[in-house]
Amino acid sequence: MRFLLISYLLLFTNLHLGAQDLYSQNATRKFADFLFSKGDYAFASEEYARLLFMNADNDTLLIRLSKSYRKQEKFSLAASLFGQYRSSDDLGNAEVENEYLTTLLFQKDTNNLSQALQHVRYLSSDEVTRKKIEASLLSRNWKKTAVLIERLGADAKWVEPYKTTLAQASSFRPKKPWLAATYSAIIPGSGKMYAKNVKEGVTSLFFVSALGYQSYRAFRKRGSKAVSGWIYGGLSLGFYLGNIYGAHQSARNYNTRQLNSIYHEVDQYILDRN
Repeated sequence: MRFLLISYLLLFTNLHLGAQDLYSQNATRKFADFLFSKGDYAFASEEYARLLFMNADNDTLLIRLSKSYRKQEKFSLAASLFGQYRSSDDLGNAEVENEYLTTLLFQKDTNNLSQALQHVRYLSSDEVTRKKIEASLLSRNWKKTAVLIERLGADAKWVEPYKTTLAQASSFRPKKPWLAATYSAIIPGSGKMYAKNVKEGVTSLFFVSALGYQSYRAFRKRGSKAVSGWIYGGLSLGFYLGNIYGAHQSARNYNTRQLNSIYHEVDQYILDRN
């Protein structure tokens, strides 16, 4: 009788602990999903990592943990998960394979991505081409992107946003810093206006002209011994030389701003899709 009682007690304890463990994992998963949905990817990744350690075969947890790392821009850490939890020869299904390729894409691991795309098992040919297009866009290789897009048929409707992005990047004509400096050397401020910096261009023109005119008036009244003439002339020369340098920098800054805007739009679209 005592033996039976102890056996029932042990069985009940094991079942109870098992139920508690199951509940704990479910609660942790819900909490991790909540953190992920709120954008708290750092804490979410900690919870997913703990769950994946206990459930190494769970594809959904693997993908969520990888995405959590990607959202934190820890791309190499995300990519390392697949070598740790899956065979590199066979990732198991299209969802896991897609996530693995995406980690390589954002990591900009060109060699490994190229090799992985050559040994795809589950993704469609369209999706493989899409990954290649995204890789070339992220590496700013507009010519390669154009070639890949041209190879697609008319049925590939998903390619339209990429065409738009490519058109924006290809049509961008950078301002030439040396030309901006030359313009400002001829007409103060015109180089900045050429670089789309109209307000500073007008300001430069005003100061150089005003100081130059004051210097001219002083010399006209008092001759070459006019101290104020030399002072105004020196200031005018300083503003004139500064305006040439400023025009050069304005052109460079304009190019940087425009390119960053294009790059951000490209990156954000690809990031949101993945």
